[in-house]
Amino acid sequence: TPTPTPTRVVTPTPTPTVVGYTMTQVRANSTARSCWTVIDDVVYDLTKWISNHPGGSSAILFLCGTDGTNAFSAQHQNQARPAIRLDTYRLGPLNK
Repeated sequence: TPTPTPTRVVTPTPTPTVVGYTMTQVRANSTARSCWTVIDDVVYDLTKWISNHPGGSSAILFLCGTDGTNAFSAQHQNQARPAIRLDTYRLGPLNK
């Protein structure tokens, strides 16, 4: 009996997928109903945190739709607790 010739399997080249968010998407979420911000090149959805922020809702509403890195750093620099809390609202990286 002849030895069967193995069938060559062609694997398609995967299409790269874009992971992350754009500043355009962040700007589109600039209200209390959908509040996204960027801090240190990471996008966060702070919508559910607005009413719970100890410093008041205005501190969060001010960040909606913007890069809030400077404001967050100025207020919470070197504080572990705000950074840990912030991480619970992480959506993903900002694509530049």
